[in-house]
Amino acid sequence: MELFRYPITLAWLAAAFAVLVVFRFKAEERRLEAARRLLGPAFDRLGAGPEAARRRLRGLLYFTALGLLAVAAAGPQWGVELSPITDLKGNVVIAVDTSLSMGARDLKPDRLFNARLLLGAIARKFEDYRIGVVAFAGEAYVQCPLTTDQDAITYFASALKPGMLPSQGTDFSEAIDTTLGMLFRYGGQKVLVLITDGEDHSAGLDTALKAAAGQNLKIFTVGIGTPDGELVPMTDSAGNTLEYKKDKSGKTVVSRMDEAALMKIASRTGAAYLRYTDPDSAAEAVRSAVAALDLEKSRGKGRSVYKDRYQWPLAAALLLLLIELMVMEKGFRLVFKLPDLKLPFRKGGAAALLLFAALCSPSSSALAAGPGPDARKGGSAYGKKDWPAAVEYYSRAKQKAPADKRLDLNIGDAYYRQEDYAKAGELFEQAAASPKVAAKANYNRGNALFRSGDAAGAVAAYRKALSFDPKDENAKFNLQKALEQKKKNSCPNPDDKKDKDKKDQEKKKQDQDKKEDGGGGKDDQEKEKRKEQEKKKAEARERSRQILEMMKEKEKAAARDPEALRQAAMKQGKPPPQDRLEDW
Repeated sequence: MELFRYPITLAWLAAAFAVLVVFRFKAEERRLEAARRLLGPAFDRLGAGPEAARRRLRGLLYFTALGLLAVAAAGPQWGVELSPITDLKGNVVIAVDTSLSMGARDLKPDRLFNARLLLGAIARKFEDYRIGVVAFAGEAYVQCPLTTDQDAITYFASALKPGMLPSQGTDFSEAIDTTLGMLFRYGGQKVLVLITDGEDHSAGLDTALKAAAGQNLKIFTVGIGTPDGELVPMTDSAGNTLEYKKDKSGKTVVSRMDEAALMKIASRTGAAYLRYTDPDSAAEAVRSAVAALDLEKSRGKGRSVYKDRYQWPLAAALLLLLIELMVMEKGFRLVFKLPDLKLPFRKGGAAALLLFAALCSPSSSALAAGPGPDARKGGSAYGKKDWPAAVEYYSRAKQKAPADKRLDLNIGDAYYRQEDYAKAGELFEQAAASPKVAAKANYNRGNALFRSGDAAGAVAAYRKALSFDPKDENAKFNLQKALEQKKKNSCPNPDDKKDKDKKDQEKKKQDQDKKEDGGGGKDDQEKEKRKEQEKKKAEARERSRQILEMMKEKEKAAARDPEALRQAAMKQGKPPPQDRLEDW
């Protein structure tokens, strides 16, 4: 039997404790020697008093508590208990397409980012299964071997990137063959979850499917992308878009999700095809489909393990530390002032009672369950540009602290990064109700309104921001640009004015001809006037739509790099976006 679970830790702590004791006694000896030289014969009388005895008692209690803490950290254990053993018979391999087409942005921010979110969600849903990860493109590699370690799966999933493998293309047969090699030595059901956009360029798919059917491998396919497709960006090491992928003839490639191929693969192996919508619902659908296969589990009689007993030395150490705080070198006396009654006590006991009350106070648990941890996780996800995760963590924190408007500001900023300007504007407006963040919230709301094409609303928001912070230079600059855009939207086009004058002249000529001919009436003139007004309104709406489309395309092209967006905005006379995130 091993008395301690961490014997090496105990050895290091024991050595450190011994060194500490030696230094403590050396320092005490030097102190006593200095006092003896200073006081002379009076030292013996003072050193034998009750104060010296209490001082020695405090030192003994303190070092005894430290020793007990070291023993608790080493994990003492004695006594045995039976622990059940579960042998997993279900094995799930998740193969993720890492070809360049997975960088398409028809799903924000791109397809592979959503695939990583789905992989993490599946890992959380299948805690009692062995899970492995395969990355494939033109070739396939084992990214993470079969394991039940959720942290390892999450770590390896975070390294998946478009174009990470040397051989490009999309070869499903390579992913299937690699999975068969991973599952060869395992019994029971074998499941492959294929996450891809469905563009297969392999020639040996039929052979691979026959081999999978021979080994009873069920292949569930999950389609990532949209049937309409999207351009495939070519990026540098920093993630900036350089150009879009072209084929051999020089035409720009549009990557579309091929659901027919994915349905064929799933049906050939007796599995199912699923279309990706969001990580949680897709992971739940995969779990339900795999659970229908009745994965077997076998439970053994159990094994004996030692019981952890660290609680005993830890509790004793805390008790000794509390007693050490209560022992004062000059004794203690508390004074209670009651009518016609005085009892002798000292202040040390009152301090101990206050400390005990603070430790037992329910407010400490309320603080521990506050919004801070989730808010900090949201800030970390925001720093990693994981906008959906940042929204999720900030929303959790918001549920715990609904009155904290800083969380509304942060959630809105995460939605702003996802180009959901309407939702971001609503949250910024809610955050502006707090005077502490009103300047930041109104500034960000102005940015969101400007991005959505509402220049008048942006002007009002920037002015509110300046009312709270008149020295904000960014707000002043953006206000000027918003005013210019508002003026452009309200000023008529000179060409339109010329066309209007020309049409007015033609109309006057027609009216004059009608008068000369004696024909026409008031009804005909009113109809003509209404037609002209409807035509002008239609032309104005079309011009507004074209302007908004041009602005959207420019913003979409520059959205990959915030610094490039800022520089381009300064050159073109547009307000640069400013992210204001409340730090936790």
